[in-house]
Amino acid sequence: MLNIKARRSEDPGIGTNFDKPLDRLVGKDGRFHVRRLGEASGLREGFVALATMPTGQLVLTFVLGYLGMNLIFGSLYMLVGVENLGNANITSPAGKWISAIGMSVQTLTTVGYGSLYPNSPATWTLAAVEGVFGILGFSLISAVIYARFARPSMRIAYSEHALFAPFREGWSFQLRLANRRSTMLVEAEARLMLVMADVDDQGERLNYYNLKLQLDKVSFLPLSWTLVHPIDADSPLAGISYDEMVQRRAEVILVLKGTDEGYMQQVITRHSYRYDDMVWGARYIRAFSARKGSMQLDLDKLSDHQHVEAPERMPNGQGVLA
Repeated sequence: MLNIKARRSEDPGIGTNFDKPLDRLVGKDGRFHVRRLGEASGLREGFVALATMPTGQLVLTFVLGYLGMNLIFGSLYMLVGVENLGNANITSPAGKWISAIGMSVQTLTTVGYGSLYPNSPATWTLAAVEGVFGILGFSLISAVIYARFARPSMRIAYSEHALFAPFREGWSFQLRLANRRSTMLVEAEARLMLVMADVDDQGERLNYYNLKLQLDKVSFLPLSWTLVHPIDADSPLAGISYDEMVQRRAEVILVLKGTDEGYMQQVITRHSYRYDDMVWGARYIRAFSARKGSMQLDLDKLSDHQHVEAPERMPNGQGVLA
């Protein structure tokens, strides 16, 4: 059972009581699993969404937006009459569509080859409106790209699994991370929080426990960093079994912050390890070595570990199995 001596920490802002059990609080990407209903909308919120969405989704959004705008304005040119476009092919429906889309592409991108041009008040007006949309659209794309490059962020590699591993004369909870970027991460600071669904006189509720680290700060992070929580008498993991971790839907949330010398600004990231991401009885295999007089870090080996025999329960902190 959970160590009754362990002190619970205050709710960090997530909540303690829910009407149904939660799957997990934080995803592998560091995002909280929250579905917002009636969230804020508008141009400003749309820009923030574009600046923060995954790269693949952003590219797809831009491509679909570009194709959609050309389809809309191409249809409008068809509506007002392709015969009102200079040099348009009006011999067949397919030719009309090609001319209408070609006119839209030239106007939206403000290229203007001159092979197609408006020659009536209606098409001139439509071209003027589309030109404004084109300028605003590509300005928005430029602003989003700049915001994504200018916004400081971390690229941290995390081990796939956290381990219950031997440590000195006892046991510990460990996870490993490394900086993917060549720029140095300095003054890095880590914090671990254990979340457990416990049952008390108020029913099932989420309780939070800070996991004290052997070393929670490093000045530089050129290689991998193994975060170690020693399981001692004050640890909330003292005396616990893996089955209890599963029953209580245990989840460990990591918050890492530091200063990236490339941006010279503080950056913060999050990661989560749920009970099924934890290995009961294992030891990490070193991921760095010395080669030709310099340090070498193999990020592909960051998750490598070997299994070791572990007790059914963690020691109670006095060197005795609970």
